[in-house]
Amino acid sequence: MTIALSNFSFVAMTYNLWGEFHLDERRDALHALLITRPPDLLAVQELCASTRTLVDQALPGHSRVEDSFPGWEKQSNLWWRRDLFELVEHGWEDVGILSSDAALFWVRLQPRDPDAPALVFSTAHLTWPGHPDERADLGNRRIGQARAIAAALERLAGDGPCLFTVDINDIGPPQWELGNAGFLDSFTALGRHSPVTHPVVPTVAPGPIGTRLSPLASPPKAIDWIFGRGPVAVRCSEVVEFFHAGRAPSDHYPVAATYTFTRPSS
Repeated sequence: MTIALSNFSFVAMTYNLWGEFHLDERRDALHALLITRPPDLLAVQELCASTRTLVDQALPGHSRVEDSFPGWEKQSNLWWRRDLFELVEHGWEDVGILSSDAALFWVRLQPRDPDAPALVFSTAHLTWPGHPDERADLGNRRIGQARAIAAALERLAGDGPCLFTVDINDIGPPQWELGNAGFLDSFTALGRHSPVTHPVVPTVAPGPIGTRLSPLASPPKAIDWIFGRGPVAVRCSEVVEFFHAGRAPSDHYPVAATYTFTRPSS
């Protein structure tokens, strides 16, 4: 069946910013990425005060959430182009993520097009499998977190367009939960597999391959995703490979996808 597309398209990006690890060595690369590939919507994980300021400076035409809840500075935030979107409301939901001030973070945005519907744009960073609680009993915390996120977004977005971006820290079970709730990732929606999103090689992190704390000790995997649900169609999707002066901006690759709102078929 042919999808009836609207005239409003936009680029969404999700990016794990890697906290403050080796930030001095990769600061210029992160700035260069954002001015070279500025998305219309940006969701980030592993945020800190320094990188929040850096994103603000690199994207002067964007706004972000300003809120007293510490997670908007220490975990995630959401940026949008002011000439394309207007903020309606924002919030956060406790979905059981085992990290201080971690949550499902969301905004409701109204496109500056009278015919376009409001969009719920959201992000989360699910619990790392190496968390001490999980290592103690080998119980997968991300399954329950994914279910809680799907339920929250069902309440927030209903049948309207919804994008959920995530560092999912897993390669199966939480994706299945989101899929069973009607969310489709930007690669599967195009009939293809996602390339690797972590770890980035080469990295600015020093140390030999195989050490416990080295990013290079981690097996290649796709753990950064953009999921969509409702009247919005993905047109293209990419794991962005970007280096500046030979340095990567993070230990994750960003994922970018172009979306268009859809209309009921006549």
